[in-house]
Amino acid sequence: MKKISALSLSILTIVIFWLLAGEFFTLKESNELSSKLQCVSYAPFSKDESPLTSSGVIVVSEELVRNDLALLAKYTTCIRTYSTLGLEIVPKIARENGLMMYMGAWVSSDKINTQKEINKLIELVKANQDVVKAVIVGNEVLLRGDTSENQLVSYIKQVKEALPNTKVTYADVWEFWVKHPKLKEVTDFVTIHILPYWEDEPKNIKKSIGHLADVRGEVEALLGDKNILIGETGWPSEGRMREDAHPSKINQAIFIREFVKLADKNSWDYNIIEAFDQPWKRVSEGAVGSFWGLFDKDRVDKGVLSSEVSNFSNYKILMFGSITLVLLFSLVLRNKEISRKNLILFYLFNTIFAILFTLGLEQYRVTIRDIWEFTWATLVICVHLSLYYLSLAYISHDRAAYVVGVKDVLAQKTRGVDAFLMLLFYISSVLVAILNLSLAFDGRYRNFEVYMFAISIISFVFLYRKAYTKFIFGRFEKILFIIILLTSISIFINETYLNIFSNIWILISLGYAYVLYIGSKKVSYSELKKVIVFIVLSLALFWALKYGFLRNNALILECGNKSSSLLCGIRDSLGLYIYLGYFGIGALIVALVGYFTNDKVVLFLALIVSIGAIVLGNTTLGAIVFLATLYKSIEVDS
Repeated sequence: MKKISALSLSILTIVIFWLLAGEFFTLKESNELSSKLQCVSYAPFSKDESPLTSSGVIVVSEELVRNDLALLAKYTTCIRTYSTLGLEIVPKIARENGLMMYMGAWVSSDKINTQKEINKLIELVKANQDVVKAVIVGNEVLLRGDTSENQLVSYIKQVKEALPNTKVTYADVWEFWVKHPKLKEVTDFVTIHILPYWEDEPKNIKKSIGHLADVRGEVEALLGDKNILIGETGWPSEGRMREDAHPSKINQAIFIREFVKLADKNSWDYNIIEAFDQPWKRVSEGAVGSFWGLFDKDRVDKGVLSSEVSNFSNYKILMFGSITLVLLFSLVLRNKEISRKNLILFYLFNTIFAILFTLGLEQYRVTIRDIWEFTWATLVICVHLSLYYLSLAYISHDRAAYVVGVKDVLAQKTRGVDAFLMLLFYISSVLVAILNLSLAFDGRYRNFEVYMFAISIISFVFLYRKAYTKFIFGRFEKILFIIILLTSISIFINETYLNIFSNIWILISLGYAYVLYIGSKKVSYSELKKVIVFIVLSLALFWALKYGFLRNNALILECGNKSSSLLCGIRDSLGLYIYLGYFGIGALIVALVGYFTNDKVVLFLALIVSIGAIVLGNTTLGAIVFLATLYKSIEVDS
């Protein structure tokens, strides 16, 4: 009866939690918009399609475009496109649905392809004058550093000369119009992007609309021109928090509804980003990039413009998942006698872990974008499912965890449940270090996996609560402690104290760092001097390469005008290799050679290349190879 009562209370707690979550995180007031949106960004790709094709040839489904524009015509009077090549059928179908267009040409560092875009733009506009409100030559080109201001101006002038009866503009983040006022002289009106979530100093949902209004007023004052189109504004419905700017379905609905009402009140011209969620954007923008749509990837209305909106619209499924976990793990108690104290503790852990595990699964469902992230998530899930079970098993047996030597576990000299627990701690520590390196060096688009790793840190703190001083770690674990500590500081600086998820993640990381520190106290820093100096020098080398060469503003401008120069060729090649992940793959290959040969020189070369991968953008693979090679190098050196 005690077990049944405890189980019932656990299930009741879970039901109440998810009912409250489903209720509390719901936008109740209708606050519906009374008129259609002025304009919406449109990319004609389904959930399985992408413009980032290996062939460079875009094939758009006419059936998809017809269905999309028929749907959008119910909500807006205009669409904005960003490219012309492959999108030739769009103007015709827009006309059939009574939609006007801001037609865009994609301007990039590839001059040949850019010229094709412009030629096609001119051709399409001449054939579809009646549906084209204006043309937009280039989107955030200066922000990306794809070309120089002079080159961009020449493209704009070319289009203006060819289309004297059509208004021509350029679109970029608002700061770049302020930095390049010359653009105003060659365009018919100003098109600025104001995305409070993406600002260098992100704005939370409460401050976002006020910030947007201030920015528009500032640009108008600085450029002396009221003729401004807000070419992109919006809010993501999913993704990682940036400072206190939180992507969510409710925040997206609040932002869009409040912005549109303010824009209508002030007679602002605007375009909302975007019509449909675009999964392909995860490649360059992380999970958050694919959740800016008014409709999801399956063209289902997200309720952004009207009706109730919930951050946990699937809370019943999540509730069922949590209850299922509690029931399954309750089988640990089958045919076991347990004290009242341990029974309460058992179901306390079972309830908390069930909710955290369900939230973690939901996070991965939203954020996973490829086979590699699926593999990572599978590993993390397996580790934490094991920890979930072990925590409850230790409680049910009313015993503490015994500390066993890491080297003995890795050498399979020690086996059993305590050895398995130590192995899980070791694996988790390495996973945390990988995540910390990724967040510290390339964290802009990465999520904080707080739910799953909250399970592990709670488990380890509880199970090893009386045994921290018995840990015996070596030089690798000492370096792991240093890495986690320093990257935690870096993450805090980058994210600030405003980011709740970042703060929780840092607490989790520091928990791991503390255990590693306690266990490696006997290892002196002097023993690590050579390795630390080597790592610091390698970091400095690649940091200089990144910011002194690849992101050198002067060189970027020069390459925009003289792309045939040797330096520009090298820079473009390096950029392509980084984009394709060659640094990370190269580090992996060299590391594998080093592992099989036990050659110190090859291992140190792998370390250098892996550090380069971390700094230059192939961060996750670079971090994995770096830690694996570091471990092997220390082992060989011993």
